[in-house]
Amino acid sequence: MLLSLVAGAVLGVTVEVATREAIVSAGQNVTMLCKVPVPIQYCRIEVPGVAALNLNPARQPAGPAMISYYGEGLEKGYCGASVPRVEDKNNGVFKCSIGTFTEDHESVGTMTVVVARAPKMPPAMELTQPRDPQDSYLEGERFLATCVVPDGRPVANITWFMGDVMVTEGLSRPEIFENPKDNLFSIRQNLTREAHWTDNGKELRCVATHPILDTDVQRNSARRRITVKFGPKPASGDIEQFGFTEGGEGTITVRVMANPKPTFLWSIGRENIDEGQADTTGHYEVRFSEPKGFGEFETKLHIASVTKEDVEREYRLQATNTIGQQDYVVRISTSSQPRAMAEMGAGAIVGIVIAVLLVLLIIFIVVFARATGRWCFAGGAASLRTGETGGDPEDPGKTEEAKRLTPKSRISTSVNSEQLLGQSSDTESADQGPAQKKPIIKKKAKIPLTSMFKKAKDKVAGDSEILKAAVVVEKDAEKAAQQAAQQGAQDAEQGQECVYAELTHAQEAARGRPVVVRPDDDKTEYAEIVHTKDEKKPDK
Repeated sequence: MLLSLVAGAVLGVTVEVATREAIVSAGQNVTMLCKVPVPIQYCRIEVPGVAALNLNPARQPAGPAMISYYGEGLEKGYCGASVPRVEDKNNGVFKCSIGTFTEDHESVGTMTVVVARAPKMPPAMELTQPRDPQDSYLEGERFLATCVVPDGRPVANITWFMGDVMVTEGLSRPEIFENPKDNLFSIRQNLTREAHWTDNGKELRCVATHPILDTDVQRNSARRRITVKFGPKPASGDIEQFGFTEGGEGTITVRVMANPKPTFLWSIGRENIDEGQADTTGHYEVRFSEPKGFGEFETKLHIASVTKEDVEREYRLQATNTIGQQDYVVRISTSSQPRAMAEMGAGAIVGIVIAVLLVLLIIFIVVFARATGRWCFAGGAASLRTGETGGDPEDPGKTEEAKRLTPKSRISTSVNSEQLLGQSSDTESADQGPAQKKPIIKKKAKIPLTSMFKKAKDKVAGDSEILKAAVVVEKDAEKAAQQAAQQGAQDAEQGQECVYAELTHAQEAARGRPVVVRPDDDKTEYAEIVHTKDEKKPDK
């Protein structure tokens, strides 16, 4: 970086060139424009094939090429030249040399001008000789094709085609050769390919493109027709043909791809019929096969009068050539071909099946997520679990039945979601007589099937801020329940049988927590306070 700055200071100011490279045809106009940030003392232009010229706006076009000054003036720092009709000899590097009043050295700018010359047409193509003496490639045989486009300026491009399909695989890196004398370029590229049966009868083309070549593909390409030998190709399945009429004549037509031409043998039951022959009864006749081009051949089986047995019968066809043999099964029908079958291919049918399977999979995932409370149904599952713990809010009796306490418990409370949110709740109970030891009732929570497919009722799920405080309030409720249990134990020792308890969480509201007003139709929930028998005291 430092060296470049020093060199710029010694050699002069920096020259800005408007266009660094141009490709033109002979006879076109070419302009070169150089600019420096200071006024110019002189402007000298050098063009290949022409002597150097000192140009300025006041000077008339000079020289055989009639080169003239181009720009907005020397005082503004512009040094340029205009060549009205460029020639082939002008191909090369145009140079502007600028002298300024403040620098001791000239400032130089360059522009590369390519005077295009079309390559020699048509391109040259060579192919490796096939092993077959009849100049045909066997299916799977590898061959090498080479294409050369000589003497172009700039270098030409090569594109390969097999028939109408562009070939992009098996291509080597293009090799470019330069002729220094005329500054011309030749290009060569190889194509390595395995012969495929679909290549049979198609043209392998090497097409050259160049800036000044016309679009005549016939003139700009080299062509070689490819011949591939292959055995008869199988069908995708049984061949079905429709539209036959009982009592009328019928013809079964089958086309087979093969090269060379195969021989056809029809089998009906135990009888075999060759081409050009009929069966012993004259009911069936095999016509001579006909070529349809590019290795396709057609064979026909004529039925004199179609019967019910003909429709139910299975026809077998065997095609044989020097490369291989293939068997086909043919069935006929008196019904017309289904329109959907005629319009839709195998790919469309497979696509429909896959789409149906995807829909079923999505439905299964949604049902599974709803039932297990996963992903977007996690909130609904939390509501279900709240219902399992607190019971049905519309039936307090279910809560009392499910919330049986152990014999050592002194008090049983049921705190609903509103109590956890800071509301007051009056809880009343009546003494049921002397406390008795009660067995622990373990009851599994039942989740009805319909709850998996409908949103559970949850009055808390809509208020995210209140849910955040639920855990803290629950701890306070447990503490209050423990205090009530201790008070109940003291009352029991003093002989009191009936206890009225009021559980309130008004202190939560005093702390600034929001109070949720319950609707009028909500029912009051109760807590049952149970006293256990004191084993140390004798029964009264």
